[in-house]
Amino acid sequence: MVRALDLAAATGGDQPIASRKLVPVYLTHAVVHLLVGLFPAVLFMLRTQFATSYATLGAAFTAATLVYGFGSIPVGMVLNRVSPLTLVRISLVAASLSAFAIAAAPNEVTFCIALVLLGASCAPYHACGLTLVSRVSGNDPHMLAHHGMVGNIGLAAAPTFGALLAWLVSWRLPFACAGALGLALAAVLWLRMPPLSEPAQVSQSGDRRPRDRTYVPALALVFAITIALGFIYRGFATYLPSWMAQRADVLSAPQVVRGGLIASLVYAVGFFGQWFGGHAGSRARPERLYALLLAATAGLLAASFFASGWPLVLILAAFSFVHFSTQPMDNIFTGKYTSLDRRGLGYGVSFALSFGFGSFAAWSGGAVVDAAGGQLRYISLLLCGAAVLATVCGVALAALADRLRR
Repeated sequence: MVRALDLAAATGGDQPIASRKLVPVYLTHAVVHLLVGLFPAVLFMLRTQFATSYATLGAAFTAATLVYGFGSIPVGMVLNRVSPLTLVRISLVAASLSAFAIAAAPNEVTFCIALVLLGASCAPYHACGLTLVSRVSGNDPHMLAHHGMVGNIGLAAAPTFGALLAWLVSWRLPFACAGALGLALAAVLWLRMPPLSEPAQVSQSGDRRPRDRTYVPALALVFAITIALGFIYRGFATYLPSWMAQRADVLSAPQVVRGGLIASLVYAVGFFGQWFGGHAGSRARPERLYALLLAATAGLLAASFFASGWPLVLILAAFSFVHFSTQPMDNIFTGKYTSLDRRGLGYGVSFALSFGFGSFAAWSGGAVVDAAGGQLRYISLLLCGAAVLATVCGVALAALADRLRR
């Protein structure tokens, strides 16, 4: 039996109220993405600061995102016995303190250690936050999309927030400011959240099957796509600001600022992709649309290799919309094909696969760029290959979903 959660269960009529109660959790999602997104925002400066290669810095970020991802598995295993909201609170406090440690790091080694601690501190969030939203809402696609949309605000803010503060003062300042913001939000989570209540047992996503089964073949395909999407996301997020600084000379601004501003613009389009994905997940046969979106992801990444300037910005903005529309759908399918009592473990494994295996994109992407003489556009070819594999799995998932319906 699933233990009581920290929020009232949502039924159809109470959903707007439950969604408002979840706003501090949604904001925590944004802060987590802001904290993790600061490294790519200042990567261009760190390469000069430490006089090192993209591959070396990518390897450090790979280590951080590796623990960020795989740390969610043990968290998912205990979510039937520990309050997800309690773990969200602890995670946010630890992440904020890690950001302060990064800001105060006296040398490269200390910086890397603190970066790994940041990844470990953020690791519990997605398994806990997604489990909380999914259980409270009955796996409602719209509330899962709201969670993703607010997270996208933090993701979109990170490049500009990090680049501007780093350019004005130092690369240390954005980490210190984000840490302070995290502690302020943690105080809200500890003091202002509503009382405990039992979660909803009925799905609001139009899913009529019994909730006590886990559909392993379908879930395996979802997880395979999750790995590919995580690889694409991490490679894209790590190198996008530097890529824009190098290939999109469309603004009269210093390179680091230009890269951050354009990256934020690209991520902002993803906000609307999250909204679209949430609505698409509630339609009939969403797996078919999912496969089409994955195919579009591959095509746009291939096109971005040949573009520069404004055409490149427009292509990547379209990619952002399509890619981020797949994220709420991925979360919906993870909940759809797992039983309620294994939902926390399902999201823990999903996030571990996404950010754990996806973390290797930072290192492998850096190696590809170094081999290409520092040309960051070669990242797109690496990510396009992962998108093609995801498309194949998406087509198989759509076919299997049709069989399950029949």
